[in-house]
Amino acid sequence: MLTKVAESKILKRRISGALASVNQEDWNLVLDGRNIYLSIPYLKALEKGMEGHMKFFFSISYNERKEPVLIAVFVRVKFVDKRRKFADSIFKMRFPFKKRFEDIFTINALTCGNVFSAGENGMIWSEEIEPSLAFEEINTVVEALTIEQDLKNQVSLNVFKDFWSQTVPYSNALKDKGYFDFKIDVNMVLTINEAWHTMEDYLGSMKTKFRTRAHSVYKKSNPLVLKSLNAADIIEQGERIGVLFEKVLEKSAYHIGTITPDTFAACKENLGGDFEFKAYFLDGLMVGFSTSFMNTHSLDANYVGLDYAYNEQYDIYQRILYDYVEQALKTGVKELQLGRTSELIKSAIGAVPKDMMLYIKHKRKLSNLVLKNVIKSVAPSAYDLRKPFKANFIN
Repeated sequence: MLTKVAESKILKRRISGALASVNQEDWNLVLDGRNIYLSIPYLKALEKGMEGHMKFFFSISYNERKEPVLIAVFVRVKFVDKRRKFADSIFKMRFPFKKRFEDIFTINALTCGNVFSAGENGMIWSEEIEPSLAFEEINTVVEALTIEQDLKNQVSLNVFKDFWSQTVPYSNALKDKGYFDFKIDVNMVLTINEAWHTMEDYLGSMKTKFRTRAHSVYKKSNPLVLKSLNAADIIEQGERIGVLFEKVLEKSAYHIGTITPDTFAACKENLGGDFEFKAYFLDGLMVGFSTSFMNTHSLDANYVGLDYAYNEQYDIYQRILYDYVEQALKTGVKELQLGRTSELIKSAIGAVPKDMMLYIKHKRKLSNLVLKNVIKSVAPSAYDLRKPFKANFIN
């Protein structure tokens, strides 16, 4: 156990470019089972599955009593803006890049946070230190990491993602370090009502219109065969998984990093039942898939893949969403996190938007000032919301 003191200071930090050289005992002492995305088994899966695609860094900070008090994960990754959502604004601001941009705009970033999930999954600290000190320290870690790993000429942006509203009063300390805050898209979250034990309970709380819609989805998707895949199955279906995932990726305006089927397989192998890979088959052909993680008190919907040639006829995506709800009910979690995008359709199953804050800084001061104005001009995507529950139902 860590010794609780009135005030604690950071004495030193250890930064590693490989998980194998991390002191796992110290890491787990700080983590204390609070976040699956910072767990050693999950990080091993990422490191293995994304080898050659991403570079990870790990840090542990210690107080004056030599107790570990803060851990963090960083990744060097490419930010890809395929529809020039950000790049067009950059051109309007006459951003001082010498190289001519093509249709796809990319920039190298050092990110503290999980680029494959939404939420506060990049850093965590013990009760030994105050949140304000944690963010003071994480800025120091970034500076030390940049020097120790010689990243100055390898990345242009430093990014911290994604902080919930209750953390923002503390994470705003990064603004004093030259970062500026911005939002991209909300995280759609369904709170699981205590009265819901089965899908019948859940559907029974809905207005007739939305309950009828759900029954229609089940009817249209009835020909689909649902299978939970193990690691060997995922590897065997790797090529098809890649195709389906790419179809979804093509519709996104931007992304940070691209996950591989090998990473899904490694997650299943390392995490067992805490990671689910569900595949939807039609006449033996995989036409969709969904992935999810059990993360303490929430079920986190992760990546999906779709063959849009079959989606409208069989309502594959909506069936995936209802299956997420059923999975959340069976596992007894408090909430279902459905992630970014598709706000309208996710609100139709009862999810509501929750803001998340990101922080960004360019390594050059002049570029940083220009980039700040650019980001301010790029607002989160507009969206409409549905209210599927009965007027007397409180969720």
